[in-house]
Amino acid sequence: MNKIDIRVKRSSEHIYVLGLILFATFFCGPALSQSIKLSQHDALDALQQVAHSGRSLNYTGVFVLQKGDHFETCKIIHHGSGSQELEKIERLDGDPLEITRVNDNILVYVPSDKVVKSKLGVEERSFPSLTQNQLLTVGENYDVYVGDIDRIAGRFATHITLLPKDKLRYRHELWIDQKTGLQIKAQMYTDRNELVEQIMFTEINIGNHVTPAMTRSRYEANALGWKMDRDARKQIKTAASERLWAVNRPPSGFKQVMQLQKQTNGAESRVQLVFSDGFAAVSIFIDSRRNNGFRAGLAREGSLNVYRRVLDDQFVTVLGDVPADTVKQIGDSLVKK
Repeated sequence: MNKIDIRVKRSSEHIYVLGLILFATFFCGPALSQSIKLSQHDALDALQQVAHSGRSLNYTGVFVLQKGDHFETCKIIHHGSGSQELEKIERLDGDPLEITRVNDNILVYVPSDKVVKSKLGVEERSFPSLTQNQLLTVGENYDVYVGDIDRIAGRFATHITLLPKDKLRYRHELWIDQKTGLQIKAQMYTDRNELVEQIMFTEINIGNHVTPAMTRSRYEANALGWKMDRDARKQIKTAASERLWAVNRPPSGFKQVMQLQKQTNGAESRVQLVFSDGFAAVSIFIDSRRNNGFRAGLAREGSLNVYRRVLDDQFVTVLGDVPADTVKQIGDSLVKK
């Protein structure tokens, strides 16, 4: 995707407020007549807010990448307010291509070749966020200036310039949404003022309209028949199991930490979900196969409490080293999406 290194979590409220206070100090009111140089500390605080907003906000939008004579238009859907950072990027021109992200794990869908590629542990993000490497080098290598307020994609944005302190790097121009701290435009220029690269939103919608389901690939169901590596297959099967089952009323403190789906014989399968409060773990097994001798209700097997029920012709078993009420509440809260 021509290095569209769209990298996109933290949800620390005090950092968010700190960033907005900093922006309000310099950016509000009428347009500035000249740029103001920030101290190294204030510059880092401001740019950390940009990085935080790119990872933690929910937003959808269309952006254009210009690199030399090459132009590319993409649609992005980002969900950052839940327990996982979820994202989907779809190329809108040329050959179809789709990238999905779950935290640091990426899948690249290439439907024309019927191929799925996986990339694990990708911690770095860029537009509309900033990478950790960018934040680490700002104070040492750039002077940071705050300039005028512009209007981009229907939103008011503050212009920030990163001016290199030496001749070993290029100048960067950023435009930051005043209300949210999200980066909505970025440019890079040579020392001869030649535009090297530009990325900018042409439309952007920031808010709680984004759901996790919107970040799933449209090719997910068909892709199991495509060429892919082991990690990609595992991620797609995990997403399928998440889509089918959920616990809508887990006991306080218990969160889902794992999900697996395994084919047994033919169309028969087993889904396993694991919930934990950090100390104790509870496993849920959902079987589609014929289960002779299955007895619903509570039971005790050694140190384990076990709860069994039938749900939509599926055999559900919940077990763990926890009180009987815990496995029963989890089992009774299991629903099919």
